[in-house]
Amino acid sequence: MKKGRGLYYKFNILIIGSIFLCGILMGAMMLHATRSSLKDGLISTGYETASYLAAGVSSDILVDNEFAIHERLTRTMESNNQIRYIIVSNPDGSIRASTFVHGTPMGLPPVRLPSGKSSDVDTMAFSSNEGTIREVMVPIDEGYIGYIRLGMTEKYMMAVLQDRCLLAIIMVLLVCVVASILTTRYAHEFLKPVARLSFAVKQMEKGKYGIQVPENSGDEVGDLAKTFNKMSVGLQKTIEKNNKLVADLRRKEKNRRWLIQQLFSVRENEQRRISRELHDESSQSMASILTYLRILHDRLDTDEQREMLFEIRELTASTLGGLRRLAVDLHPPLLEDLGLVAAIEKYLEPVRKMHPDIKFNWSSEGDFSRNSRVVDLMCYRTVQETVTNILKYAEAKQVDISMCIRRGEVYLAVRDDGVGFDKETAEKARLSRHLGLVSMRERTELLQGSFRLETSPGSGTKITLILPANVDGGKK
Repeated sequence: MKKGRGLYYKFNILIIGSIFLCGILMGAMMLHATRSSLKDGLISTGYETASYLAAGVSSDILVDNEFAIHERLTRTMESNNQIRYIIVSNPDGSIRASTFVHGTPMGLPPVRLPSGKSSDVDTMAFSSNEGTIREVMVPIDEGYIGYIRLGMTEKYMMAVLQDRCLLAIIMVLLVCVVASILTTRYAHEFLKPVARLSFAVKQMEKGKYGIQVPENSGDEVGDLAKTFNKMSVGLQKTIEKNNKLVADLRRKEKNRRWLIQQLFSVRENEQRRISRELHDESSQSMASILTYLRILHDRLDTDEQREMLFEIRELTASTLGGLRRLAVDLHPPLLEDLGLVAAIEKYLEPVRKMHPDIKFNWSSEGDFSRNSRVVDLMCYRTVQETVTNILKYAEAKQVDISMCIRRGEVYLAVRDDGVGFDKETAEKARLSRHLGLVSMRERTELLQGSFRLETSPGSGTKITLILPANVDGGKK
């Protein structure tokens, strides 16, 4: 059976279960009432029979006619199959005559006297190997000459109860079968709109949001169908609107990424141009000035003039060195000439000399010669910018820089043991337009890589970059 018919099962189980429980309850009540009625009838029959015998055997006892007593007891036993035994007892409770031919039932007390609750009749029930036996005791001539003890077996009463119980179960089962047939028929019609709604919901799960269901019935299910149709129409419109918004957003995001990429490209090209001008023009001009100053130094007459010119030469040489370092920082020529590893090593040399109190650990593993130019430039800029931030803000004593290439991806990690910072500090820096971390994250995403920042106050900072080695498909 299909899953969609699960409601039919539940509906049938609910109805049939209720009918079955009610039938069982009513049957149990009827059987209890029948048992009570049969028990009362059994005791009443026993009492009447015992009273009749007490009146009949009274004269036989007085004349000691044992044969007449036995005959009377035997005829009474044969006239009623519910009588298990008859005992004629003496006033002291001992047995004078009985019908025990095939033995006595287990549990039968051999001596019994009236309980004193009633002067006319006394009953007792006991369990034996033949079932429950109810004994009725009737006095003979008010007990002066003895008593009649008549045992009534419940065996035949229980057989009647079993027959009636079986009949009740068969009737309940027949009612349940008929109810199941009728319930299935009416449940099919009743649950048909629900099945349509279930099918429509499953279609909506598959993306068919404009589906409609019939609104035939005027009950609560019909109202539910109307509400569902309105919801379906509204959802279809919302989905169409959202799809349009998502398409617009993707288009804008594509344009934004293109603009950012263009901005980075323009900035790198401008830095390269400025670096070239500083190296080719400004540095050459400063070198020419140093040459003329040296020639002029040899032609001066006084020591005071030579000393002043020497200071000018020192200042010019220092300025020339600064221009050359600035040109390298703007665009490292070693990156294109010798590769990424050599460029980073060359960058760290002056940093180590200028900051001898900080230990810089650098390691690399793998062949980076096949990297794309933009990936090499991104790695170099990340090291450059991260080290600059560490020197300015971290108060670190040790910096670990490691780089490796695995399965076509470049892994770059920069860790320091400085003061670190929290999210609020990073947000303030972003709002203050200190966009170093933001810029690194943006450029990493543009290169289809991942950027991770781990830091907390007092625990240092770690920046991890993972970039595809050939993101643009070209080599250097």
